Amino acid sequence: MSKVRNLASTIKHLKGESFKRAAVMIRDYGWGEFFHKLGTRIKYGPGTAVVNNNMYGGELAGESFVKNPSEHKGYQAEERVSFTFTPSVPNIGRIELLTQNRAGGGALEITVSKGDAVLLHAEVGGVAHDDYTAIDFLPICGVMGAALTVSLTCKNGCGVYVNRNKRRHGFSVDGGGSVGCRIYTVHNAEYLHWIANNTPTEKELNYQRARVFNYMPKISIVVPLYNTPEKFLRQMIESVQAQTYSNWELCLADGSTSSKNLGEIAHSYEDARILYRKLEENKGISGNSNEAIRMATGDYVALLDHDDLLMPHALYSYVELVNIDRDYEFMYSDEDKITEDGKYRFNPFFKPDFAPDTLHTFNYITHFSVFKKTLLDKIGGFEDRFNGAQDFDIILRATEKAKKIGHISDILYHWRISEGSTALASSAKSYTVEAGRSAVEAAYQRLGIKNAHVSSCQYPNYYITRYDLPDPKPLISIIIPNKDEKRTLENCITSITEKSTYPNYEIIIAENNSTEKEIFDYYAQLEQDSRIRIVRWDHPFNYSALNNYAASQAKGDLLLFLNNDISVISPDWLEQMAMHAMRPEIGQVGAKLYYPDNTIQHSGIVLKIGPVANHPHKFLSRFDIGYFGLLVAPHNVSSVTAACAMMRASVFREVGGFDETFTVAYNDVDLSLKVREKGYYILWTPFAELYHDESKTRGLETTPEKMERLDHETALWLSKWDKKYPYDPYYNINLTNEKLDYSVSPNKILKDRT
Repeated sequence: MSKVRNLASTIKHLKGESFKRAAVMIRDYGWGEFFHKLGTRIKYGPGTAVVNNNMYGGELAGESFVKNPSEHKGYQAEERVSFTFTPSVPNIGRIELLTQNRAGGGALEITVSKGDAVLLHAEVGGVAHDDYTAIDFLPICGVMGAALTVSLTCKNGCGVYVNRNKRRHGFSVDGGGSVGCRIYTVHNAEYLHWIANNTPTEKELNYQRARVFNYMPKISIVVPLYNTPEKFLRQMIESVQAQTYSNWELCLADGSTSSKNLGEIAHSYEDARILYRKLEENKGISGNSNEAIRMATGDYVALLDHDDLLMPHALYSYVELVNIDRDYEFMYSDEDKITEDGKYRFNPFFKPDFAPDTLHTFNYITHFSVFKKTLLDKIGGFEDRFNGAQDFDIILRATEKAKKIGHISDILYHWRISEGSTALASSAKSYTVEAGRSAVEAAYQRLGIKNAHVSSCQYPNYYITRYDLPDPKPLISIIIPNKDEKRTLENCITSITEKSTYPNYEIIIAENNSTEKEIFDYYAQLEQDSRIRIVRWDHPFNYSALNNYAASQAKGDLLLFLNNDISVISPDWLEQMAMHAMRPEIGQVGAKLYYPDNTIQHSGIVLKIGPVANHPHKFLSRFDIGYFGLLVAPHNVSSVTAACAMMRASVFREVGGFDETFTVAYNDVDLSLKVREKGYYILWTPFAELYHDESKTRGLETTPEKMERLDHETALWLSKWDKKYPYDPYYNINLTNEKLDYSVSPNKILKDRT
């Protein structure tokens, strides 16, 4: 997010309670601190503040702090203090207390409780004297609006400063007054819990070190060095040495132009597995990487940047995978970022399994990529013409040729943020944008796809591919089920006929048991248009059977299933969907649907959110970019809603249409999975935009009869698909199945690594 967008977002958030918090900050800290924090939000985004080099969210509304800790007039140190407060944020993970500790040996015991439940109990040393003592802890989540009590006991002569004569906003101190205190919400609380649950234990690491696989390949880790700071180089080397799988070599090709001898650092480790070569000249990132590959003698080649880090079980995880199936020729893992000093992990990217359309939109694979050496020999090394996106290009080439592609759903790689790093902002290296676009364009040329045109997106390093449609353009049959609801249907039809720029379509209205005269009068009016037909289905409502019948009457090469409570926004919506639906590898295409209040209703369907499936990103703003840009990026999904879904008529017939045992619910999810079973991909595009007044006609599942039917169809879907899809391949297993926001599942525990 650019600084301009961050400024706009920050100003937007400075209202209501946020404005009150800003006023409190100005009152107690002064304008200098306010502008410092405002600058931080502009640089990093409105949801963060950098405190002691850690990334936290904004402070709670109830701070009771002292501007100058050494000037605490009116405050006295006390051994026991208790206060209550009500957080206005989802979690807390840091408490700072103004303390006295003249002797230097004090300790502080802290308890945070909610009623009778103890949420945190800890004892800390290193108590500050006439300054704030910071207490960091695993975030306490789900506390917004809850009354919390903080009890403090000081030992060995230290104390917490309390002003008994002045009550500050936000805290209710037992006995009256205020306590010198600041409390912070933690920006990545769920991820910190995930880290706590999934960092390998020493027992697990020892097991891995002792394990002997049936297949023990050598892995060559190739690293191009270029003026690498000594600290970063040592940390990188030591993260490789810490690997629990020992059959590796580290190939360092040094193209540095500085006088510093990185070879001395490499040789100082006295490890025969560390290979160092000083290049005669700097050949650029691609050339230097190729020189490192030439040093490799392993069965597999892994790519590592010179300032990044590996988790100790990274190589072990890959070797475990290839022992399950030797056909894996290209593999990648999830990743996160670390601060420049290497202390804090944040911004995890839990990726989907291999998704070719997603990859053509942006390089979601990035790190940690491992290639079978024979595959790398086949596709060739890095190419200079893609410098800046050389890893994107080689990943595209590898995925095109690999026998099998593997994804390890675990954080194995830490990407360091620093000035000038694309991990922090792609604008730091703007030339990467055009290099990436050229890499995608070259991929289409290799694949023999001549009707694809690649352009840069408004978001750096994201790309839009537009496909030419055949000439003449295929007929699209728009199928709209309807019962009464004249005004709703009229709004839908009018938006199609008045806004759509696509010239060749027919509209089939599947009439089902209407009773109102006005709807039949409207039908008569519509039938004056040669593009519109009314077909009647005089049976009890069954969404699947109704659409199957209408589809049997359709003349088009493309079928578009559309609810009657849809209205068109983007004039080229049919072109945007048809260009993908005509591609032979695509079986179904979904659109971007909004509620009337411009919040997201549909951006694809994720399996296993709820008992069956649900819509991710639901209720986000129309203008939000979503999880790693997915709301602005065409990408592969497991399913799309039949409220607006397009597919070739031949594919619809091939899969047998809608399963009529699903009368109302989950028939669209079932259809999508039948399409996938035939080997087709399903794609969602953000460039076909429509409004959807969801369930206006059918209503919600509130009556006993409807709830019983929903339970039956849920059980039916689970019996058919649950075992085949233990997880959604396009939605990482480490993401929540309880919410719709792509947040990390804090309680997720990956398999025991022993």
